[in-house]
Amino acid sequence: MLTDRGTDTYVGRPVARREDAALLRGAGTFVDDLQVDGLLHLRFVRSPYAHAAVREVRTAEAAALDGVVDVVLAGDLGLPDLTPPLDNASAVEIGRPVLADRLLRFVGEPYAVVVAVDPYVAEDAAELVELDAAALPAVVDPLESATRAPALLHQPHATNVLYEHTFEDGPVDAAFGEAAVVIERRLRSPRQTAVPMEPRGILVEPHAGGLRVHASTQSPHMLHRAIAEYLGIATADVSVVCPDVGGGFGLKAHVYPEEIAAAALALRLGRPVKWIEDRADNLTSACHARDQLINVRLAADGDGRLLALDVDIVCDIGAYGVFAHGHLLEAMGTPSMIPGPYRLDAYRFRSRAVATNKCPEGAYRGVGLPVATFVHERVMDLIAAATGVDRVEVRRRNLIAAADMPYLSITGQRYDSGDYAAALDAALAAVDYPGFAAVQREALREGRLLGLGVAAYVEYCAVGSAVFARRGMRGLAGFDEAHVTLADDGAATVWTTLPAAGQGLATTFAQLAADELGIPMERVTVAPVDTAVAGLNGNGTFASRSAVSGGGAIVLTCQEIVRRLREDASELMEIAVDDVEVVDGRVRVIGSPGNAVEVGEVVARAPAGRYALTRRFDPPQVVYPYGVHACIVEVDPASGRVRLDRYIVAEDCGRVINPLVADGQVRGAVAQGLAGALFESFVYDGEGQPMTTSLMDYLVPTAGEFIPVELHHLAVPVPDSPTGAKGVGESGTLAPGAAVANAVANALGAECNSLPVGLDWARAAARSRLGSNRTAPLDAVQGASA
Repeated sequence: MLTDRGTDTYVGRPVARREDAALLRGAGTFVDDLQVDGLLHLRFVRSPYAHAAVREVRTAEAAALDGVVDVVLAGDLGLPDLTPPLDNASAVEIGRPVLADRLLRFVGEPYAVVVAVDPYVAEDAAELVELDAAALPAVVDPLESATRAPALLHQPHATNVLYEHTFEDGPVDAAFGEAAVVIERRLRSPRQTAVPMEPRGILVEPHAGGLRVHASTQSPHMLHRAIAEYLGIATADVSVVCPDVGGGFGLKAHVYPEEIAAAALALRLGRPVKWIEDRADNLTSACHARDQLINVRLAADGDGRLLALDVDIVCDIGAYGVFAHGHLLEAMGTPSMIPGPYRLDAYRFRSRAVATNKCPEGAYRGVGLPVATFVHERVMDLIAAATGVDRVEVRRRNLIAAADMPYLSITGQRYDSGDYAAALDAALAAVDYPGFAAVQREALREGRLLGLGVAAYVEYCAVGSAVFARRGMRGLAGFDEAHVTLADDGAATVWTTLPAAGQGLATTFAQLAADELGIPMERVTVAPVDTAVAGLNGNGTFASRSAVSGGGAIVLTCQEIVRRLREDASELMEIAVDDVEVVDGRVRVIGSPGNAVEVGEVVARAPAGRYALTRRFDPPQVVYPYGVHACIVEVDPASGRVRLDRYIVAEDCGRVINPLVADGQVRGAVAQGLAGALFESFVYDGEGQPMTTSLMDYLVPTAGEFIPVELHHLAVPVPDSPTGAKGVGESGTLAPGAAVANAVANALGAECNSLPVGLDWARAAARSRLGSNRTAPLDAVQGASA
């Protein structure tokens, strides 16, 4: 565990983020800022068809344009399909072409690439590439695709269902037979995409007989391995370095065909190449997420206790799986966490990942868990409405108790620690739940529609290699590594396998390292991720793993360095090793701080390499952050628009390494969760044509649509984390959809089971509510609390 130096520890302090000054001055260095001699630029030519057979691609006119170096098709590269390595009996393993050849499977799929001396020339030439293709039936509806598809997308596979898994545990049928309440509903989660401020980008340079890659990625070591494997070159001849990364949110956790193509072209041409994605391509060709239909049947007793769930999930995963996760992320994650923070003794589900002619789905902040939270929190409010038990009391009666921790859920999730009821109490106290009913009644008399929503959640994070192996995701490492060096001036440099994409890792990792090493924080530098350093290998920055997995690797490495410092200093000082400690950059005698030697002096006297160490941390246990969100909304009956009045978060991410960073992570995550609840939905028409291809149509909210988030941190001890922390980056996305849906239902007296909240639906429901007796008791309003 962390060195405990009382109030002198850096961990726990709200240290200002080191990264911000340069970024705010515009002095950051992103992929597109990098310039090298002889640089060529790439423009991918993308399919205008949702589904089509390619007859011919004519490139002569494009190739003749001045400044064009090459126009490349699939046959020119001769690369194998990018195939996620899966070992899961419920999943079909399918590949994704680096450049499409015979078949086009979604609008935006690349089938050619223009190489030019200037990005504008490349774009002009791309418009001159001629495609002759025969349109095929588009598969758009995931339910239709699963049962009576108009076309099979991955022949010879005889179905578009690429993953199907069923699960049953406990007396499901008996529970439904004995239940006082049985309810069935269909819930819908919208298709979203992450929209990072910096789209995808890569620069690849021929270097020393291999390749030097600069990439905006969350998974540099995965990209490193994929480039070496698919291009058939030694891993030692490839290196990947991460400059500043302008946001990722899961979208950059994968390896994409464009990245493999860029590396192949650098080798082919012997010149550096750069590809920078524009926003239109980012919206239509980078991964999507969250597009799910969920049929849920619940059984409850008359006192509001949940007895059983029977759930059918259809995940629209688009045309392909993503590398290296495949098409399993949401179809596995959502059903595993639908029980949520509640006791459940009988559960049955079927989960299917279904191919359609849409952009492939991959990771987006929280992955399938915001959908799981939407389901179990709508279930709680539906039980309350059916039984007449207050919705908060329903939750209390079903929550797992703190005394039961660690708790093994029915799906095998080992909830490590926590006090879920305390989080509920904190959120309710902050929002003044007891006083809201009177405020709501008075507003209704005035013709105003206020609603209060509550949503609890729990999530898994810092998943280790054993869990990825059980899922059958062979391409994911599951562990992370740190390399730490001490110089003879006493300064430390830290490298890890986890690139920062806005999380403040240069600050929080320095806080961890400074505490463990016993040196001032200003003497610690966290270097950019570079796969060429010390042979490091690891998972990367996704699934809320940095504080636990990366932090764990830093802690282990620094502890060994401190052990060596004490051992070497004890010999220099001729004193027992147990009698010395490392504090403030000095190795000193315990109880006699004046009797000390500088860390730098100890390092200077040591053999070369003694203070350059690497350690790996592979989380043996998953950790589970949790919390409760509460919000108050007002629905405008004229427009149907939902306005946020208050938003409260009570959460437990374990030991908070840096309160400023943690609060920023939660607020940013809540904003993205609210975006999916109220604004964002990527829409295709019936022919598979995307309808939301710009930020005029895909409604990313601005600061004007948000309000301050009120935060309350709990801090229950975390026995399974080497840093005492749990993840914090994703948890804020889990509950906003459910909290808003419950608040809107409470305001309108009508169930809100589809997101984002539709304006037409909300307007009609608002008018219906106001057309009824405005002074009617609120316990007659479905889902409201008296």
